[in-house]
Amino acid sequence: MDTVVIRFVTFDDDNDSTEEATRRLHRELHQLDGVRSVHPATSTAVAPDGARGGELVELGTLLAALTAQADLVVEVLRVVGDWQRRRGRGRVEVRIGDNELVLENATPDEQRRLIEAFIDRVFPPER
Repeated sequence: MDTVVIRFVTFDDDNDSTEEATRRLHRELHQLDGVRSVHPATSTAVAPDGARGGELVELGTLLAALTAQADLVVEVLRVVGDWQRRRGRGRVEVRIGDNELVLENATPDEQRRLIEAFIDRVFPPER
């Protein structure tokens, strides 16, 4: 069965809370059937010169390998969206290949629509 790799990049202004939250997301993703692996990606991102407090910088990146099925990817994205909403701040960028989804300040309904549109791009419906 095919595998898809999802890259989750977390942006926030609080390194300590983001590290702990990223560990929680790591555990939540591992609990899903069909998720083959989740591990931190090496990131060379650092706060840019002149960055002020309160600016979002890349703080954590996870790579997840999972079965390439649209339903599983939707479930993973819902877990990530719920995780981001519980945090109440920051931004998460999700990348599959050349496709990107940004979750930031979306209501649950907006998030559902964004995820559906993203899935349609990644797994186009057969015509």
